[in-house]
Amino acid sequence: MTDQREASAVARAAGILRAEAANGLFWGSGEAETARLHQIRRHAAALLSEVDPRPRKGIEAVFDRDRNLRTPIPGTELRVRCADGRTVVHRRRLRGGFETLSLRLANVAMALRTDMAGEVAGIADTDLAGLPCPHTYLLVYETDTPLDSTEAAAELASLAPTDPDLDGEIPSLPPVDSAVEVIARDPLPVTPAAAAILAKVAALSEESLEAAENVYARERHERILALCRDTAEIDGPYERVHCGDISADCVSTGADAAIFDDRDRILLIRRTDTGQWAMPGGAAEVGEPVGLASVREAAEETGLNVALTGLVCAFDKREVGYADSRVPMIMCFAARMIAPEQPIRLEELEATEYRWAGEDELDSIDFFRGHQYRVPAAFAARAGETDR
Repeated sequence: MTDQREASAVARAAGILRAEAANGLFWGSGEAETARLHQIRRHAAALLSEVDPRPRKGIEAVFDRDRNLRTPIPGTELRVRCADGRTVVHRRRLRGGFETLSLRLANVAMALRTDMAGEVAGIADTDLAGLPCPHTYLLVYETDTPLDSTEAAAELASLAPTDPDLDGEIPSLPPVDSAVEVIARDPLPVTPAAAAILAKVAALSEESLEAAENVYARERHERILALCRDTAEIDGPYERVHCGDISADCVSTGADAAIFDDRDRILLIRRTDTGQWAMPGGAAEVGEPVGLASVREAAEETGLNVALTGLVCAFDKREVGYADSRVPMIMCFAARMIAPEQPIRLEELEATEYRWAGEDELDSIDFFRGHQYRVPAAFAARAGETDR
């Protein structure tokens, strides 16, 4: 029998296939491609059932309910230093609906009789930790309370229980270090049954590549094929491992890159779809650390190689009336060009032109929705960095 690490790797691969299928269906496609994506999603459920003890049909039913973009799921890790010298840790994903990030933090502060620090101390990532649950990133907040650890734990539990599948060791990184290149993993260990499932997925993606009508579909199926082909056969069977709350709400997440030059100007691009101005950014991908999503989006949309310098904000669009947004949570990172002389090369499907804007120009710019809040926040964060 294999060990739990191999089973967890298979679970994470199933999560990636689930997300690729869900996102392709979300953006829409022709009848034949839609049928192939539904089949890939069913194969993702079958792959997960190779390691998870729950029935395949039940897993398939959960996957079939996906309607939103699937990205890493946001959550919070609260580290509460108590009066008795102990620290209480509380981890919970954000849910859809009315519980926004700010509301959660305000409720926690009231329950613990403290001021909840608004600054994110770190970002923890279940995928980097090797957990088999749906890919989740946790915004780490630290605070002190006059309560002892028993009282603090009871108060937090009365607000909402922790998510059991987030138990375990999940190291966190400072936001500036969160653009972690995913370390090259060993080939996916596949039993004959898992290999047969991935062969079916690969065949479907090969058909889709031949029929692809746009670059996004091609890139999606190239990623799927790369996953299916980077494998190593084993005898098995897999160790059975419960793969967490697969029905957890996915509050879809995107990542911005607030790129500044040496004259304290921010890089903006004019979106091809709306003609409005925005920072480079886009949806994060399952299997990708959220900080790396910011770096990737900057490279894809502007051709620039950037390094993160910090986190501007975790921006929950639901707090400003954008509850219908397809990507409700935005992680906005500050960044710098690694090579200032590097030329900007726009991806024409994403942007038609670019500009470097000073803070005094912001009031006259027609921003894509949400960026009218995050761009001034980026300037404020930069001013804070300069003052330190």
